Amino acid sequence: MFPFTYAPTFQYPLSGSVTQSIAPRFVDIAGIPEVEWEVITSEASYGKQLGKLTDAVLALVDKTGLEGPEVDALREIAAGVEAAKGRALIAVRERAEKAAGDLQRVEDGLG
Repeated sequence: MFPFTYAPTFQYPLSGSVTQSIAPRFVDIAGIPEVEWEVITSEASYGKQLGKLTDAVLALVDKTGLEGPEVDALREIAAGVEAAKGRALIAVRERAEKAAGDLQRVEDGLG
C-alpha cells in the first residue's frame, strides 16, 4: 500500500491548456487600436474591406471609361485575388472530399 495520500501532479511545458489569439497586432497605426480591433472582428476583415473598395473603384472606372496604368494595376491585383480564391477553393474541396471519404470508411467499419 502507498502510505501517502498526497500525490504530486507534474505538468510539463505546454502540457496544459494553451491558447493563442491569432489576430493582428496593431503597432504604429494611425487609428485607435480598440476601434481597429472592433471593426475587423465585428464588421469586416481588411481583405473584405479592400475587396469592396476595389469592386467599387473598378465599377466607377467601367462606368466612366477611365484607363491608365493605375487602373491596369488594380485590375491585375483583382484578378490575382480571384485566382488565389480559386486555388484555395480547389484545396478546400480536395480536403472536404478526403474527409468525406474517411468518414464513409469509418462508418463502414473499414477505418
